[in-house]
Amino acid sequence: MKNIAVVLRGHVRTWHFNAPKVFDFYNQIADNVDYYFITWDTSNTEGVEESFTNQNLIHFHILGHSMHNAELSEGEKEGEYYNGHLGPPYMNMIMLPHIRRQEKRLGTKYDCIFDSRPDVLPTRNKILWGEDAGNDLSVTYPDPNTIYFSGLELQTNAGTNELDIAMQDWFMYMRSDEFEIFNMRYHSDYCIYTNGNGPGTQIEIREYVVSNLHTPMIVCIQDWCNAHMVRPNVFRLDWLDSRDTETLLLKSREWPTMTKEDKITECERYGISLSDYVDTTSITCKI
Repeated sequence: MKNIAVVLRGHVRTWHFNAPKVFDFYNQIADNVDYYFITWDTSNTEGVEESFTNQNLIHFHILGHSMHNAELSEGEKEGEYYNGHLGPPYMNMIMLPHIRRQEKRLGTKYDCIFDSRPDVLPTRNKILWGEDAGNDLSVTYPDPNTIYFSGLELQTNAGTNELDIAMQDWFMYMRSDEFEIFNMRYHSDYCIYTNGNGPGTQIEIREYVVSNLHTPMIVCIQDWCNAHMVRPNVFRLDWLDSRDTETLLLKSREWPTMTKEDKITECERYGISLSDYVDTTSITCKI
């Protein structure tokens, strides 16, 4: 691809471990890669901008976690967007004017926009057999009216209490126009459910993509790459092991089984804000 945008939104978490590997991944699939980074003011943002040395960081934004908290009940501290339901699309829409301005500078819209998180490590999948075995699978380029996901899951629908199809929402990509449509789901005129009243964020994403609130889009599960969540305990790996994808993924999978005290120790040792892992309901992520 010629020009792509990478939007990294959410808590900083393990960005400083991921950064070199993330840059390598995207630099291999496009001539020009523009980055947009938006995070919460509860995260430790020290050194984030500096981590983009020799990369194209177009815009860096720190968002207040208490946005719109005037509408909350007395005693509540978090705003209506500080959650996994509304936060990601809201952050992406804040980035959209900066994306559009950069597209004007480039004289063209981006070939592709990636929607991901600072703690996510994307890796290429390999061809398994034949003359090209061991080579990277070819990139699946985005088609019109299509949203590409890294995978799907079965989750319990909070409304029906039955199993339902959910989309992995930590690594997605699409064309520029679809990026705008996809992220309008935070807005009251477009969202299907209010926060806490839906089937679950990842199930709702699938429903939104194929809904009639806009031009229905296609869900596509791509196979050329994977997206892995990297946890703070990977910082303990030595230089050699930290370069081996399988080793660092195995280390990350130890996170849910660690004690609360050990998780806090790891975050404090490596300068990660505790809120990055406290302010989440995810069983595989939280402290």
